[in-house]
Amino acid sequence: MRTLFCPELKLKGIIFDLDSTLIQAHIDFESMKAEMIRLLESKGYDRGDLSPTQHTTVQILEKAREWWLEQGKPEEEWKNTLLEIEAIMNRGELKALANLTEIEGAREAVKTLKAKGLKLAILTRSCHQYAVEALRKLGLLDYFDVILGRNETPEPKPYKAAIDYTAHALGLEVGEVAMVGDHQIDWDSAQNSGCLFIGVGTGRRGLDSWRDQQPPPHFIPSIGSLPQYLEGLGLI
Repeated sequence: MRTLFCPELKLKGIIFDLDSTLIQAHIDFESMKAEMIRLLESKGYDRGDLSPTQHTTVQILEKAREWWLEQGKPEEEWKNTLLEIEAIMNRGELKALANLTEIEGAREAVKTLKAKGLKLAILTRSCHQYAVEALRKLGLLDYFDVILGRNETPEPKPYKAAIDYTAHALGLEVGEVAMVGDHQIDWDSAQNSGCLFIGVGTGRRGLDSWRDQQPPPHFIPSIGSLPQYLEGLGLI
């Protein structure tokens, strides 16, 4: 994969994942996905083919869409099903706001990076309202120039268009930004786009957050050390 990032240049922007990167919100993803699967099975999808533990929400939707097209089911019904799935996901995410906590050092790291003149964005697969309310609760909402949630980019992470769209929303080129996240999906998205990726070790699954338990080359224990890490690389 061709990398657009040039290490001789200074970064102009940073794109952050949200959950397990800046915050811990304890969303019950397994229950959320199980409810999504029950809904799809009620529409005729084969029982037992989808798993709340083995499939991501994106994979569930992709498999469901493929099946829907193969069956020749009505497009209008698919659109209504997506609205029902969206409601399931929104409920699960917004419920988690009550117990949201900051990952230690996140506030200070964001404020430090903003003070250095960087443009900051959130790119999450959670809903926009959840992202906004989470940042508001931490007192960080005003530090972000762009907040993009589910269905607000042409394609979700891990696809190339997710970061491309976010960088351009910041008024920057992909080679001018870094993506920071806790999961392989974030890393894949950065690789597909060609931008620098920095992994953080605060994912809910530990090293299992990464393919073959291999974290990325640029890896820090948590977001709190990001400013110092970037300074050490001469990137800010």
